[in-house]
Amino acid sequence: MSKINALTCVGQNDICSLRIVCTMTRDKKHELEEVDKYGNTALLKACYMGNLEAVITLLQFGANVKAVNHYGQNALTLATFAGNIDIIRELLRYCTYKDFNNSALTPALCVATMHQKWALITLFKELEDHSSEDIQTVHGLNCDDIRALFKPPKPVPQKLHKSMHL
Repeated sequence: MSKINALTCVGQNDICSLRIVCTMTRDKKHELEEVDKYGNTALLKACYMGNLEAVITLLQFGANVKAVNHYGQNALTLATFAGNIDIIRELLRYCTYKDFNNSALTPALCVATMHQKWALITLFKELEDHSSEDIQTVHGLNCDDIRALFKPPKPVPQKLHKSMHL
């Protein structure tokens, strides 16, 4: 039988066991940083799942708020994907918005733009110390570029549409 770890507790939404695991590993911080096959720590997984209680517990026990998974996603980008503003506010108590953006392949503002999370876009723009046009992904896409990618396609004219199905 394998031992229970923080990742398992988060995956099963078992906060009671998570607190026990965190207490038992207080002197072994590396155990809180075990990763799954995607490189997610328990904190990253809790952010992705939108589990505020697990996030608070892990942060209180010293989980690495600056962890990044194999896809270049950090806690803030995953919480943004989940759309959980309470988790985002909690994370920002432990790490600056700028530091989060510097460690991710896709900044939180870009993630919010991709998923059309308007309240988060507003929050992140308020946190910017410069123009949001300067924020871009590692691929050089800014928020305007991302919005353009997600515009609905123009309808194909009916006449052209019929000729395509010969």
